[in-house]
Amino acid sequence: MLNVLANLILPIPLVAELVYWRDLKHSGAAFGLGLVLLFSLTFFSVISVVAYTLFFTLLASLSFRVYKNVMQAVQKTGEGHPFK
Repeated sequence: MLNVLANLILPIPLVAELVYWRDLKHSGAAFGLGLVLLFSLTFFSVISVVAYTLFFTLLASLSFRVYKNVMQAVQKTGEGHPFK
């Protein structure tokens, strides 16, 4: 059963690279994020983890937008919208 499951999942090149740790940065980041997710789910509910993740993603994108607007105003460049 495990062999069949491995044959279904591992042919995807990105998943195989993550599982076999061929690229240490990507595999380490995936392992770290998975570990943080599992630890956070032991202390908080799923809805709380999802809500806080989306909140911090929104906060990061808004901070990036404000930073780009301030840099555009200071340097007087016409770069435009940072997400376009």
